[in-house]
Amino acid sequence: MDELVQLLTAITQNTYHYAAPPNTQPPYIVWQEFSQSDTMDADGEQDQYAVSGTIDIFSLMEKEPIVKQVRESLNDSEIAFSLKSVQYEQDTGLIHWEYEFDLVGGLDEWPE
Repeated sequence: MDELVQLLTAITQNTYHYAAPPNTQPPYIVWQEFSQSDTMDADGEQDQYAVSGTIDIFSLMEKEPIVKQVRESLNDSEIAFSLKSVQYEQDTGLIHWEYEFDLVGGLDEWPE
């Protein structure tokens, strides 16, 4: 999970877990985990995990450079991802790109 956070914060410090603070100026990134899928057990305990989540990019610009940077950085990493949706949010005027990711790692890397 640390790799994902480092990857995103290297692109912009406006990267948040779960939600951006009120009045955050775009562009910004929000990421979150939403499920744990496969696990690998050793000696009756979970040793490895696969977690899925989303990376959401919010911008006022249609051709937001951060979108390309996130896509290129994920391609260069070992983090699987796919574009889930692109939406225009009428209430905020923001364009919202939603990427889904799958990450495999050891439980010692999982946030406490």
